[in-house]
Amino acid sequence: MISDKTLNTISIAVGLLLTAYVAQDLHFNPRWYGDRGPGVGKMPREVVAGYMDTAYGRGQVATAAKLYYTRKTIDVTPDAPYRSDSAPLKSTVRLVVAEGLNVVVQHCVEGDGNPPREVVDMFRTSNGRIAWRKTIAQPVNGPSCAASSLARSVDLGLKPVPG
Repeated sequence: MISDKTLNTISIAVGLLLTAYVAQDLHFNPRWYGDRGPGVGKMPREVVAGYMDTAYGRGQVATAAKLYYTRKTIDVTPDAPYRSDSAPLKSTVRLVVAEGLNVVVQHCVEGDGNPPREVVDMFRTSNGRIAWRKTIAQPVNGPSCAASSLARSVDLGLKPVPG
């Protein structure tokens, strides 16, 4: 049988080891030490907004990738439309869904002489950077983003709750 004194000694030793592990992790964690990226310390939605502003709004896709991607970012659709540097593009955001570290942006992109496209960009973030990305794009069924059928509001039949 273990005596109270031995049990107390074991508890103190385990507590000290746990404290040392947490202190070491905080000291060498890239969020605290060395990573000065523009998205570090920001919410996933803000990280994606910064990336999209640089990539679409300024037309600097390569710079946006350098600033916001991790070294191991997985880009499922690297040859998707609007993935090369160009003149600034007009991006009409239709919907943003952010849940946890995942952000999905539905938007219409036009400009630079390319036909307008409805685009769904999906992102997974990690420590203020983009770790995974996938793009789904389709041509707009009209001459501009404003003429797209997705630009019209849809009545879902929902009624406001009184009160």
